[in-house]
Amino acid sequence: MNLIVRAALCSSVLILAACGGSSDVAVTVPPPTAACASPTPAQAIDRTLVVDLPSDSDPSTDPTPTSTLHYTLLLPARCPEDRFPIVLHSHGYGGTRLRALAASGDLSAVRSAPHFPSIEQLAAALPFHGYAVISFDQRGHGDSAATSNARIIDPALETQDTRRLLDWAYDNADTFNFQRQTGTGIDRDLKVGTLGVSYGGGYQMTLAALDARIDAIVPNGTWNNLLYSLLPGDGVKLSFDGLLCLLGATGGVVNTPVVAALCNQVGPGNLLASTVRTRDDLIAALSRPGTQPRTLAEEEVDPFFFTHGMRYFETQQAANAPWGFGETRARLRAVPALFLQGNRDVLFNLTEGVRNADYFTAAGGDVRLLSTEGGHMNPLANQIEGTASCGSVNGVDAVVAWYARWLKDGPASGLDAIPKVCLSVVATVDGQPGGSPVGLALDRVPAGSLSGPGSLPAALASATASVGQLLGSAPTFVPVVTVPGSGYVLAGVPQLGRVDVNAGPSLLPRAAIAFVGVGIRRNGSLILVDDQTTPFVEGTHSNNRSHQNAVIDLPAVGEELEAGDEVGLLFYEQQVQYAAVVSAVSLPNLTNVVNVALGTSIPAIGSALDGSLLAAPNPYEAVVTGIALPILRPGEYPGAALRR
Repeated sequence: MNLIVRAALCSSVLILAACGGSSDVAVTVPPPTAACASPTPAQAIDRTLVVDLPSDSDPSTDPTPTSTLHYTLLLPARCPEDRFPIVLHSHGYGGTRLRALAASGDLSAVRSAPHFPSIEQLAAALPFHGYAVISFDQRGHGDSAATSNARIIDPALETQDTRRLLDWAYDNADTFNFQRQTGTGIDRDLKVGTLGVSYGGGYQMTLAALDARIDAIVPNGTWNNLLYSLLPGDGVKLSFDGLLCLLGATGGVVNTPVVAALCNQVGPGNLLASTVRTRDDLIAALSRPGTQPRTLAEEEVDPFFFTHGMRYFETQQAANAPWGFGETRARLRAVPALFLQGNRDVLFNLTEGVRNADYFTAAGGDVRLLSTEGGHMNPLANQIEGTASCGSVNGVDAVVAWYARWLKDGPASGLDAIPKVCLSVVATVDGQPGGSPVGLALDRVPAGSLSGPGSLPAALASATASVGQLLGSAPTFVPVVTVPGSGYVLAGVPQLGRVDVNAGPSLLPRAAIAFVGVGIRRNGSLILVDDQTTPFVEGTHSNNRSHQNAVIDLPAVGEELEAGDEVGLLFYEQQVQYAAVVSAVSLPNLTNVVNVALGTSIPAIGSALDGSLLAAPNPYEAVVTGIALPILRPGEYPGAALRR
């Protein structure tokens, strides 16, 4: 989940610069704030902090009673009387903290960089904009790995580490020119915001929930519910799970046993990873005697991942139950939150960003959601990452404006150009953005079939798709609606009422999986919208597991449509996002390998679908009821306008 300057596996293993246009958000680089005769120059200072928290909460690791947190202060040029808001920054999974300032505060090149790298580059440039940045190695990562294990942003450990770091910042505010706050009624208060992508986005939300000192957050490409992220429709997301395990291994991550055992089952080091296709497969594999570093039961795995995301916090709050992490009141505060999430992100899809934004909106804070053509890209699906922009709303400029408003008390009008919701509706062509940037500004994210002015009702009571045994066959398309004219967009959360999957004839005793995505048939060709598919394991599905809504939410999407387009569902026999990652070290004759440079040497990798003999036919019949797709015409649909 990291993509720092050293390369970006979780975002886009193969990073190419993308073209950015002008921005609706007016941002200028401010002059230096240091006005004395001999200011202390801008500098980066490495520090360590011993925290009174154990190295792990897993007793099998024989945890030590304390851990050491490593962090770097990126400080502006400053005079003795200057005081600066703090921006806490952390890395993605497999990465490390920022340890050097940018060369300057010039953001012209940053604006046009791919989404994840642009945010990392922005963090390093913020001291030139009047912010003190504290970038830290999460436990189990970088230098912090020497004394602690990674627990995937455990609110009981990682979040508490960060709270200890804020305590240190308060105690040392005068030494490093940090801005304290008084009269707020909050103990040891500071002016502080947060920043980071993926893993570095996940820490921000639990911290904001548990620490009242957080004044603004900017999560990028992160999760709402890890059980949904990694096991949607009870199918194991083998491709990105394997990529993450590979990234963690090459990045030197020291994982807690739960995560280490999972990676030993689904990572590229396991030649049998292709057999771990479903939730039941995974639980059975983890519970076998001899599983390393230890066996695991479902009763341990589910809570571990579920409690580390905002869906757990929201569920507990709705039940008037405690979160269980030392809080005095289990109710989310009104925290200003700017969410950036990628339409084509195949690890944490846009629906996760919608759910996070909805929860923070319900708490009463100023919340905006921008979708982009960036995020976690899968090189095995030939994905290439786009910028952090939503049409003409540049994501980098939006972040700078967000901090100016909420950390420097700028005027509310500074946020006027950032819509409540902006959905990127750029076409996806062969794994990359296929046209000029265009966004759709909205008051809220549409879901399901729409009605009223400017809408195109797109609903189908039921459909049946039969997918045969031919490995690698073309997907089956089920049309729902034909677009009657120009100017329509598909934008929002597609929904299904129910999915029933039955296995077709097969010689293998294994569950069938239906791989379903929203598709377009245009001039006889099929388009998978935003590269998004969801697996549905053999059986009946009527909601998203651990998100007990009344319907199934598919990944939110955005795409401009053309007159005559047929919009519907695509059913795949196999799908690369759910195929195991294999290494050419163990399979030297692999034909389609991708070499990835991460600053450290890693093996060439490929997909189990690329002739490794690990894939097998997956025939099935899927019966889907209550198909509902969001299609509208900007300018006619209330509150909807294009941003080009």
